[in-house]
Amino acid sequence: MQLTIALPDHLAHRLGSDREHLVEIIEEGLASRCSKTSGLWREVAGFLGRGPRPEEIARFKPSESLIKRSRELLYRNREQSLTPEEKAELDDMASLDQFMILLKAEAHKVLAAQRSS
Repeated sequence: MQLTIALPDHLAHRLGSDREHLVEIIEEGLASRCSKTSGLWREVAGFLGRGPRPEEIARFKPSESLIKRSRELLYRNREQSLTPEEKAELDDMASLDQFMILLKAEAHKVLAAQRSS
């Protein structure tokens, strides 16, 4: 199927030499949008929505099913057999993991300050 779209000038300029990869860019973008509703995002959002205390944040671990899923994606990534959707899911997991590392570090700072006061 052929589709014609009009892009704002600034976005068309950003595409530059990547225009030949537009199908891949769109696939990755759509996959990324879908992955934001993945189990890990929902699990972390639910956890943070409950207003955890610093010690609960410091102890947070994803569920076993999500740990298993991340291991599966990492294995398939090594085998270079991920779909664009799975690659976006793995990328989201990595981003969310970095966020949780920062959040846990802040929680540890709060706990250390509480212990020293």
